[in-house]
Formats: sequence, C-alpha cells, structure tokens
Amino acid sequence: MSFFRRERREKERSRPMAIVVFTVRSGKDPGRVSSPVTGDVQDVSSTGMSVVTPRLAPDGIHIMYDTLMTFRNRIDATIFPEGKPPVRVQGAVIWFRASDAKPGFYIFGMRFDQEAPSLEELRLAPRKEPG
Repeated sequence: MSFFRRERREKERSRPMAIVVFTVRSGKDPGRVSSPVTGDVQDVSSTGMSVVTPRLAPDGIHIMYDTLMTFRNRIDATIFPEGKPPVRVQGAVIWFRASDAKPGFYIFGMRFDQEAPSLEELRLAPRKEPG
C-alpha cells in the first residue's frame, strides 16, 4: 500500500496465506486492551504488514488513535503462517481504509517496533490468487 499512491516501503513484501490475531492497547491508558480480533495478513515484510479486519475499533479502542486523536494506540499481534510457527509482533498502525476486496471490512498498515527477521526467513508461501 502507498500513502497517496506514493510507495514508501523500504522492504519487499510477500503475500502469505496467514491469519493474524491482534489486540489494541490504548495509548492514553495502556492498561486498557481490546479483546482479540482475527484478521487476514494481506502482505508482510520484516518491518511491517497490512491486515484485513472486520473491525476498526474493537471494544471502542480505535486501531490508530484515541477518540481525540492525541495518543497513538498500539497493536500486539501474533501471525499464524500456514505450516510455520507463530510470530509475535508489536507496533503502530500507519494507515487504514475500507477494504476494496471485502465489503464491510477494513485494511490497515502496521509498522513493527522492531524488525522481525523471522518473517523474512519464513519465506511464506505465496497467496493463491482466485480464478
């Protein structure tokens, strides 16, 4: 994904078949954490990923900001690639929008706090395109 259609990624992304389970931690009140949400990994690199999700604000905690847009919320996620061990990552959402592929769903881009070289090593199986 690009910000205003300008590519900003520094690492090449792969298109895995993987499920992700994430929670949102409030930036204003770090003790406030959402219930887990399951989504699909759209693409991933060692520095970030994009996720298709049915919810933008689980338990009222928006994936990106608090209600006043003054505190950046945090994402804790576990990626479950097909046939590979799970990978845990943490970071912040950089962008979000409605999903073009799944009506009623959303997609967001997340930048990891620390590079996750294990995702590069996994060489996740490419996503099978429908058709």
